[in-house]
Amino acid sequence: MSSTLARHLLWPLAILLLVWLPPLGATELFYLGQRIPDIHKPWRIGDYRQLREALEQVDSTQANALPRRSGEFTGPIYERMVSAENFRPQLNIYAPLELRQNEAREVLFELKELMHLYFDFRAKQQPYAAEALGLMSYSLRQQAILFTLTTEFWMTLSQSEQGNPVRLQGLQETKAAAAMLSGSALDYLELTQAFGRDELLLYSAELSQQFPELFVHLSADVQAQLLARIEGLSTGHRYPEVGQDMAALLPVLRMIHEDVQRKLAQPVKPEAKAPVLDLSAPTSAQ
Repeated sequence: MSSTLARHLLWPLAILLLVWLPPLGATELFYLGQRIPDIHKPWRIGDYRQLREALEQVDSTQANALPRRSGEFTGPIYERMVSAENFRPQLNIYAPLELRQNEAREVLFELKELMHLYFDFRAKQQPYAAEALGLMSYSLRQQAILFTLTTEFWMTLSQSEQGNPVRLQGLQETKAAAAMLSGSALDYLELTQAFGRDELLLYSAELSQQFPELFVHLSADVQAQLLARIEGLSTGHRYPEVGQDMAALLPVLRMIHEDVQRKLAQPVKPEAKAPVLDLSAPTSAQ
């Protein structure tokens, strides 16, 4: 079959995959019968939720039908799913900080749900290897933004409010989630049987660019554990190119870790006490 004829035969499939309906000036996009958000504008939490629900329906009825990273017709859907433009609303300094923090938290949850769709832990070879790893590296960036917003929000609280057990628990949960996600991101580099070589090379390159943004927020002991793992990957990974990416990442992370250690070693400066206002009556002159 000629390539021209094959392309003509693909157009009916494209129409089945993506159908644009413009009722009264609005634009709606459908994927395999399921309505999905507009891929031409940044997504918010509602858009991610709508996509996840649509893809859950698709995945429950059709095998291997989720949008592909490099798909001719489905690629734009995946590209929007992991677009850096989607972070804009969360980074808008003119919007209330607490709302942006909640947005980042809820988007991260939806990304994790999407990863569950794309990962098949029963399969020896991942059917959506490139897509699953792309979602993982994108989630690292989202986790870093959430951590930054959480820290900024924490700094706006009064000293008494910062000591509130509920506030402290929320901060500790954010730290624990960031540490867990960082460790999981490295775990996938070691799954050379489940992921193909090309997918892992692309993932390691993305990871080497994005890891420092989250690493800087982690505690010193977690940083030390991750440094040891990355050093091992730099010298012992099955694919030398992955090892090279990890080796290039090490100096950046070590510099961050040393800076954190220096700050921890500095003595804590006592808070300056406000002068006591003297409200006593003035003594009369003799």
